[in-house]
Amino acid sequence: MDKSILMIASNQTLSEFDMNQQIEEIKNLSAACEIETLDVLIQNIKTTSNAFYIGKGKVAELKEIVDAQEANIVVFNVGLSPSQIRNIEEILEVDVIDKNMLILEIFKRRAQTPESKAQVEIANLKYMFPRMRGSYEELGRQVSGFGNRNRGLGETKLELDRRSVEKQIQKLEKELDKYKRVRDTQRKQKLSQAVPLVALVGYTNAGKSSLMNVFQDKKVFVKDMLFASLETYARSVKIEPHYNFILHDTVGFIQDLPHNLINAFHSTLEEIEDADLIIHVIDRANINYEKQKEAVEATLNTLNISDIPIINVYNKVDLLDTMPENGNDSLFISTVDLYGIEALKNRIIEILWKDFGYYTLKIPYAKMNLVQEVRNHMLVVDEYSEDTGMVLSVFVEKAKLNPYRDYIV
Repeated sequence: MDKSILMIASNQTLSEFDMNQQIEEIKNLSAACEIETLDVLIQNIKTTSNAFYIGKGKVAELKEIVDAQEANIVVFNVGLSPSQIRNIEEILEVDVIDKNMLILEIFKRRAQTPESKAQVEIANLKYMFPRMRGSYEELGRQVSGFGNRNRGLGETKLELDRRSVEKQIQKLEKELDKYKRVRDTQRKQKLSQAVPLVALVGYTNAGKSSLMNVFQDKKVFVKDMLFASLETYARSVKIEPHYNFILHDTVGFIQDLPHNLINAFHSTLEEIEDADLIIHVIDRANINYEKQKEAVEATLNTLNISDIPIINVYNKVDLLDTMPENGNDSLFISTVDLYGIEALKNRIIEILWKDFGYYTLKIPYAKMNLVQEVRNHMLVVDEYSEDTGMVLSVFVEKAKLNPYRDYIV
């Protein structure tokens, strides 16, 4: 395992609490990349240095700690320019990794499907492109895999030049267009089936995948770490007797996520805009849960979701000393002991099916085309034949009955 010194560079006045939370998050990101944090160095700076971001004296102090601790990596909690990384590395004589590189590496390791791998590779190439200095050889030295010199963000064909990189990006983007067309087709099919869509959103490691597993039998990967999975899942969920919906998981949010990664995984955000209901999962046991909630809400506010209802679901209450009370738009649950799950199911039903009811339609045989329409767009609970036509018992939103009002019994 690589061993690192964590350099916390802050250009703003942070409380001790906020500083500790920032340190903890970078440590967890490092751990997700199999990097052990040996020590932490902090500097509050009013203005950043063009050469080193931090002060030159702090670089010298950092050098002493690196040598004393025998670290082989220094991790920064901020984004650094290529020249800043290069300048710091020349003094420290170890690899320097900024927060963007750390998150990119996690995304690269977690990607599983061809689409997510292509998205990550595009993000990698776009991140590396402005850092190239004539060839990939220099680039490979700058971002070479966190101590493993044959793996990481610099692992591409070194002989490629900038023009070849542009062509590779274009090729990957064409592949993504194909995936997007397939996804759009699937989305249209889902929307035409009149089955509500529910999107799970939340800060990374808040428990979205665990909640999804509570609702369905086909389990998804769960692990207590940041960005445990970058794969998104859609599962059909049934709450008795006739409440069916599609539950869609999304990639976990994080503060200061690199902009090119937000674009790379925009496909998961598009599902949110199609949702009939959003469930925002919040890790209530995390002492920084309010700031995590705000980080997710800030991203959601950039989407076209103003008309979509949102339930704030506070997870992991089994770790709390006292149990909070539910509110109008908030529920407290535990995916471990299933506390509050039934209340959540009832709230989902109240929101998604508030305008639904059971109705009986009698359609004459001369209008049999309408029978198939009803089957396609409504939940048919029962149907049988009579002498003059077909009788269908349906569970449907009242507004959708307007075209069939002449046939309501």
